[in-house]
Amino acid sequence: MTVTELDTERVFDDFVKSRELTVVHFYAPWAAQCSQIDDVLEEMCKLEEYRGVQFGRVEAENVPMVSHKFGIAVVPTVLLLRNSCIVDRVDGVNTIELTGKVKHHLYNKDPLSDHVIKFKEPLEERLKKLTNQAPCMLFMKGNPAQPRCGFSRTIVSILDGYKADYKTFDILQDNEVREGLKKLSNWPTYPQLYINGDLIGGLDIVKEMSESGELECMLPKKESVEERRVAGASV
Repeated sequence: MTVTELDTERVFDDFVKSRELTVVHFYAPWAAQCSQIDDVLEEMCKLEEYRGVQFGRVEAENVPMVSHKFGIAVVPTVLLLRNSCIVDRVDGVNTIELTGKVKHHLYNKDPLSDHVIKFKEPLEERLKKLTNQAPCMLFMKGNPAQPRCGFSRTIVSILDGYKADYKTFDILQDNEVREGLKKLSNWPTYPQLYINGDLIGGLDIVKEMSESGELECMLPKKESVEERRVAGASV
């Protein structure tokens, strides 16, 4: 038994249909802490007591539709599922909690049990994690390669002009986030730009700050290839 790499949405959907307990690790190759979860799951695969469990892993940023659907706001995150339903989850590195939850659910085969509701992450907590997912987060319609509205296209152009290092969330893919963030931020429209978890504003505010010069000093910048090379050489 091995940990299966789930590299597309279709592969993921087929994998989690099982009636048996399924454990899926959402990871990022740049997050060193994810290796601790990989080690735990690899060890579980070798043990007879987990013979009825199937293990998988997903590179969260490479399958964004799946990550958004299941509210993956941090890595590592581990989902426990049956019949495509979440029965539990572990956000962050907590190997003791992970092992305990896998053992707990191994013999509980009711996907509609209270656990599905009990362990559903509160929306406000999920939104706060999303706004802090990166130092600079843009909630927009579409994505930088394919903006779905003129306002989103313009704000992407501004950020790219500064070579800003930012991540985005497509609010058209998740209505719960789309409506919830409006209430949490008390800001009724999109796009919305967040820096270090704090709302900066929408397009008009961003344009004003850009024109005044205030925005540039607030934005985290992408490292150039040369900067990465120099940093690597100095280690």
